[in-house]
Amino acid sequence: MHGHTYWSKDSRLSLASLERAIRRAGLDAVCITDHNEIGGAFELAARGNVRVIIGEEVRTAEGEIIGLFLKEQIPVHLSPEETIAAIRGQGGIVYIPHPFDSYRGSRLQPAALARVLPDVDVLEVFNARNLLSSQNRRARAYAEEHGLRMGAGSDSHTAVEVGHGYVEIPSFEGPQEFLAALPSAAVHGRLTHPLIHVLTRYDRTVKRIRARRSATDAATL
Repeated sequence: MHGHTYWSKDSRLSLASLERAIRRAGLDAVCITDHNEIGGAFELAARGNVRVIIGEEVRTAEGEIIGLFLKEQIPVHLSPEETIAAIRGQGGIVYIPHPFDSYRGSRLQPAALARVLPDVDVLEVFNARNLLSSQNRRARAYAEEHGLRMGAGSDSHTAVEVGHGYVEIPSFEGPQEFLAALPSAAVHGRLTHPLIHVLTRYDRTVKRIRARRSATDAATL
């Protein structure tokens, strides 16, 4: 329910490598949720080898919210409420990733989560990139306390992470059947080694340097 491709600034994962990893992991469908992008999800879907749910991990003014079953890209830096309205306007699903990863500055801030809670469809109760198991346990307890549907994802930025977090869910067609089936889903996962974050930072830095070089080269033409 939460994964990335090379379209994200902190990922090098090619679509061909992702497809191989999906087959190895035995996944029947994937939610592609690149940072502030949906092109990778559409590109993977167009290849026709994998069932893809189009998603986006959107940076709001108060942290990240994922939209699933999207048709168009959601703008960044809107308020959480505006972002949710944009997701809803496309008939999409509102999914809150890594809500209690205190080491991740991009998480949706607690005050914002409390405000938008009535409009949340799914809370991520297992994120394989969380550094501590307690962060996932806290998310599950919060979902149970508030009667929220539970999701899980690898948050994969590399091929080795694919399948580290997933849900086993009854068959569905479209977002409403997906939501109806999710309470019957089983959450599975194992934490990814923390060193994977080093690789992500490296990839982000390399892409930033390449972008600056490209801009400099273009300016000198």
